[in-house]
Amino acid sequence: MSNTVKKPAMKRFEPKSGWSDASAPVVSISEYIKSDTQVKPSDDHLSADALVNLGESIQDVFNSLKINDPRLQAWTQVHAAIRLISGKLQEKKSLENRINELKMEIEGVRTLASELVMGAYQSELEVHATSKLRVQIAESLNEKLINALKN
Repeated sequence: MSNTVKKPAMKRFEPKSGWSDASAPVVSISEYIKSDTQVKPSDDHLSADALVNLGESIQDVFNSLKINDPRLQAWTQVHAAIRLISGKLQEKKSLENRINELKMEIEGVRTLASELVMGAYQSELEVHATSKLRVQIAESLNEKLINALKN
């Protein structure tokens, strides 16, 4: 009897389990992505630096494959687009910081204006009180003078 030689079998790589036989059930990438996003729900976006690093990593991976196919230049465009997004995100963050600074400056000016209005109001009250007192003194002097002149 002769030894039977095994035929080479095709293998595939599964993200969660590693290498498996090609006859095993296929794991859908969309299912993998859904389960990953369900584990960590987040409204946070990648930072600008993280996007740049991701773009560079993608480009490094495809450059390391050493495949001379002009269609792979699309990854260079992806990397450039990611860099552009990163720059825009940094600009957005800078503008948001400036807006916050302006809000604080506006609040400071509002407080100052409120204090100035209050001071002007107090001055008007003092002027009014002084005028009222002057009118009372003038009335008193007027009565005394009229009485003195009649006698």
